[in-house]
Amino acid sequence: MKLKMTTNRILRWRVLACLVAGVLTMISAPREAAAQPAAAESPEFVRQLDLIHFSHTDYGFTDHPAVCRDMQQRYLDIALDAALATQDLPDEARFRWTAETTVAVEDWWQAAAPARREQFLQAVRAGQLEVTALPFNNTPFLNRDQWQVMTHWLPENLWKELAPQTAVQNDVNGFPRAGAAALLDRDVRYLFSGINSDSGGPPLPRLTAFWWKQPDGRKLFVWMSLTYGDGFFFFETEEWRRGPLPLAADARYRPPRAGDVLRTDEASLRKAHAQCLARLRQFERNGYRHAVLPISMTSMWRYDNDPPFPPLSEFVAAWNQLGLQPKLRLATVTQAMRDLEQAAGATAPEYAGEWTDWWANGTASAPREVAASRFAKRFLAAAQSPVWGPLDAAGQTRVTELLKDVCLFDEHTWGSGMSVGLPYSLDAQGQFNEKARFAWRPMALAEWLLGQRARTRLVGEGEGLWLANSGPAPFSGWAQLITSCLRDDYRSLVDPATGERRQLVFEPGPLWGRPQKLDDLSREDVSATFPDRVPNRFARFWVEHLDPVSVQRLELSKESAADAPIASPPPTVETSERGWPASATWPGMNRPLFTAGLGDFVSVKVNGFAPRWVLRDIMETGDSGQRAGLQQEKLELIVAKASSEATVEDGPHTIRYTQSLEHPRLQWATRQLEIWKRQPRARLTFRLNRISSFDPELLCVVSPLPCDGVLPRFSSGGMGFTPFSDQIPGACRDYFAIDGWAHYATPDGHWLWVTRDAPLVTVDGPHLKSRITEVPPRTGRVLAIVYDNCWYTNFQGDSPGVMEFQFDLVWREQLDGDRAAETLADGLVNEPVIVINPGLPEHPLLMRHLFRP
Repeated sequence: MKLKMTTNRILRWRVLACLVAGVLTMISAPREAAAQPAAAESPEFVRQLDLIHFSHTDYGFTDHPAVCRDMQQRYLDIALDAALATQDLPDEARFRWTAETTVAVEDWWQAAAPARREQFLQAVRAGQLEVTALPFNNTPFLNRDQWQVMTHWLPENLWKELAPQTAVQNDVNGFPRAGAAALLDRDVRYLFSGINSDSGGPPLPRLTAFWWKQPDGRKLFVWMSLTYGDGFFFFETEEWRRGPLPLAADARYRPPRAGDVLRTDEASLRKAHAQCLARLRQFERNGYRHAVLPISMTSMWRYDNDPPFPPLSEFVAAWNQLGLQPKLRLATVTQAMRDLEQAAGATAPEYAGEWTDWWANGTASAPREVAASRFAKRFLAAAQSPVWGPLDAAGQTRVTELLKDVCLFDEHTWGSGMSVGLPYSLDAQGQFNEKARFAWRPMALAEWLLGQRARTRLVGEGEGLWLANSGPAPFSGWAQLITSCLRDDYRSLVDPATGERRQLVFEPGPLWGRPQKLDDLSREDVSATFPDRVPNRFARFWVEHLDPVSVQRLELSKESAADAPIASPPPTVETSERGWPASATWPGMNRPLFTAGLGDFVSVKVNGFAPRWVLRDIMETGDSGQRAGLQQEKLELIVAKASSEATVEDGPHTIRYTQSLEHPRLQWATRQLEIWKRQPRARLTFRLNRISSFDPELLCVVSPLPCDGVLPRFSSGGMGFTPFSDQIPGACRDYFAIDGWAHYATPDGHWLWVTRDAPLVTVDGPHLKSRITEVPPRTGRVLAIVYDNCWYTNFQGDSPGVMEFQFDLVWREQLDGDRAAETLADGLVNEPVIVINPGLPEHPLLMRHLFRP
């Protein structure tokens, strides 16, 4: 039935195409003299204007993400039928369409019948359809495994048929260098970038072609285009869309039709020509000198997530029949990029460095969801560890599925266009619910997969408590149990290989039941429903140097034990007046692990009416002096104060400091610093309860290291870079999206700072809307941006409640390069997996059907 309907639709298109061809002939025949315009009616340099037609893909923003995904799939049918209907026309009258992203292509391909698939491939081979290389426009928070998934999203046989040559990154203000390397690995040669200037902008002047040199010497040819939909305004002076964001379901609004825009009568064409010349002359006055100019355009229904506009090919043909200059060509993106490379490649400048993203700050508007996505990525890495043995095909399929989910979480659309303006609307709530699903779902399923892998590997190994280190580095630290798993009054653990006995250290925690007294509830117990200070709810035991990718068997014992204190000298810890550590130095170190201010909490408040518009005024102020004046007038830095003396727990392995803080934006805050005795290492855990507010603000946790004057080394997508010195000129320097670590290499050793939950950092900030270009003085001062709701759209306007952020600091005499830093950082946040086996065997049916991945 579908094939029959498709055939009828193609026949109708072909009849229409014949009529269009006849009309064009009638237009051109009596006006041969008009086909040669006067010199004044031509641009000075541009001879061909390449129009790249696509739909800018937002999974959300205009509509619920599920609706967007359905529409994008349907758009491919429209584009395919338009291409088939015009395939027999002269080349300049054929419809062409570029699939900006590949998620919809895979959706469409999986649903299409074999005959329809062949029509699609035929249109690709004919140059009327093109599929680009990436599944969506991305944020810079993808890790190395995700970039592999991103560039292998389509089935491999389909990828080979389509042979993508160009990647498109539209809207977003940056693109990770790791993504460029992954594209080059797949023989993708071009990157088309249609940046949205809102709240950031392109790093280089628009209409700049350049070679982006990678650390290994390979180069990607990049086109810094106009904003992705700006091609429409080469021919029209007024925006046709209304709304600005009516839902697709709202039948009071519609996509433009033939005759609404881009009309093909002579008067309209000449009016469009005058508009085109005005814009081209502006660009030529600003220095554009190439004979070809690629520009992209969407439909004008909502600008984003818009369908193909089939009459565009009629407009192009009519323009050229009238002899207007420059010539128009409806091209796919690679057709345009190849011609641009031929025209500009030999003289295009070369740039190197990370292309950091102004829009990265929006991700910090949802800290819990970001933390969940990062847990998901760590669980997936742990589940693939060789400690469990080979991962079978079914398990690998599940890993890929979940990696695709977290990739979609790192897609650039976070919510409704009215996510801040109407945050409690069903549309805004529904869109973010779907977005957040791509963090929570893979976190839960990846943890389940890791549990399955651990059981499958260890349940058959015999009775005992099995401890597994799935990570790439040795583990030293606390392993934790919920005491209800012990099923008896156990007090210690014994290593049967050595006879060493390890103490179980018991601590209070939550219990299902009714609180009996006020002391059962901590100040963090926000609901006061169940007690959270019941004695002996958790048990910890110390693990010293568990080898990477290894397992260890321990035996539970009812015999009490006390861990022996270390024999080597402990670190020297200096504290503030209220007992909070100001520094810690171990034997052999010339400088401390950290300096005064570790764990400080600072916020930036925006003063003024309609504060997000105040921020916009600051951001858009071109003069740096005026911007600094506005910042001083409108931005207020507020530092949290200690509200209690620090408590100290001095044990055989660590010293733990805990202190309460007070801040006007927090219901409460607690910082805890645990200092290892055997090695130069510390862990800062910061918990806060943010008071609900839609006012824009920046919240940061401070980590000062004794490394001023040295630039850190960060990484993005598994590829290292040095901020300020190793960036594309003009890219964001106010803050940086990172994989999770900062490495300082100094003559006095190496400092490594690791963030578990908050992957957005600033150096010696905060630098809210600062557009800094110079290296700040205190380069050793790293601030984790744990919350930022300064965006006015797309991102979340308010994320109140309890949040936790963990940071690790370590010093090493030697740490050789990015890979070593990454391995150590992964090891610091990795937690051991515990499996408790009783003496009774597990039933084989449970192992086969429940616990096998």
